[in-house]
Amino acid sequence: MKSTFKKCSTLILLALSTPALLAQELIDISDADISHMGIVFAPAQEIDSTAGARFPATIVNSPDSIATLSARYSGVIEQWHHNSGSAVTAGQVLATLRSSEILAVQNQWIAALSAQDSAQFELQKDQALFDQGIISQQRLLQTRNRAQQTSFNEKSIRAQLNLAGFNDASLNALRDNGTGLGSYFLVAPSNSVLTQRVGNVGDYIDANEALAFLNAQGARWASIHVPGRFATELAIGQTLSIAGSGETLTLRQKDFTIDSSNQTIELLAQFDSNNALTTGQIVSVVLPPSRQGILVPDRAVVHNGNSTVVYVRTNEGVQALELELLSVGAHYLAESGLRAGDMIAIQGSAVLKGIQLGLGSGE
Repeated sequence: MKSTFKKCSTLILLALSTPALLAQELIDISDADISHMGIVFAPAQEIDSTAGARFPATIVNSPDSIATLSARYSGVIEQWHHNSGSAVTAGQVLATLRSSEILAVQNQWIAALSAQDSAQFELQKDQALFDQGIISQQRLLQTRNRAQQTSFNEKSIRAQLNLAGFNDASLNALRDNGTGLGSYFLVAPSNSVLTQRVGNVGDYIDANEALAFLNAQGARWASIHVPGRFATELAIGQTLSIAGSGETLTLRQKDFTIDSSNQTIELLAQFDSNNALTTGQIVSVVLPPSRQGILVPDRAVVHNGNSTVVYVRTNEGVQALELELLSVGAHYLAESGLRAGDMIAIQGSAVLKGIQLGLGSGE
């Protein structure tokens, strides 16, 4: 009876003292026993961009590189000059459209050219008459004002034609022999890829209707939807990575409004270099913690109530350290208490805990 009471008292005292025991005791154990019991130690490492919570992400085009080209005037698609997927250079004509609206603008420009030429002729004539003292300065000023007005009118209509895809060469051809009369052009604004064409030859297109989508050649981006609590700790400019392959990204944009449908926030990150990933592909992105410290693998941590203990190899044996750990995905982060290079038990932690508690002893 006395023996039973003694054992119960011992177990109660052991249970009450377990947290302190796990956190303070130095376990005297030899290399031979460590090897025999299958306990494995590995050096602790500082956390980097490959450690953290993982979330699915969709590869997207850069929001700064997407261009939508729309029909400037209503009309009919006369010809597509490039197929979807084609690489095009700045200034290349993508499509030709026939439109009665552009015909009116072209006729206005031709009339404005004629008026400008006539006004310049009158200005030259009146300048000569003024130099001879035949006409007054007031008349010369009136003639000069008319010439300036006709020049402004021509430039204004020319600008409309420039927006409709006419450059200097095509304008000269239009003026000299009527080439392109009744037609206008869809032109690539920069070096890019024609990702999508809208409409076929012969289709009628309304003014301002989207006709083509372009994507500038450059690094892809990733769209990541994460719970709000993860997004709050991330800062613009922070480095993320792709799980497994290791490509790095830089966080560029972060929403500050939570999507009510799924309680997530969208992050947009740009890849630091070109890669083989394609638009629409789903990948896993690692979100590293914003804090620095030592990465502690999940299997190295022993939980005891609310405390977390890590076993560290020392010259005297194995030291049990109670640490404040932060969850980073499947593992933990120790901001203090560990140094890079410390040998921590990543296998056999339960055995070490059992030795501390006296389990398996002959007593």
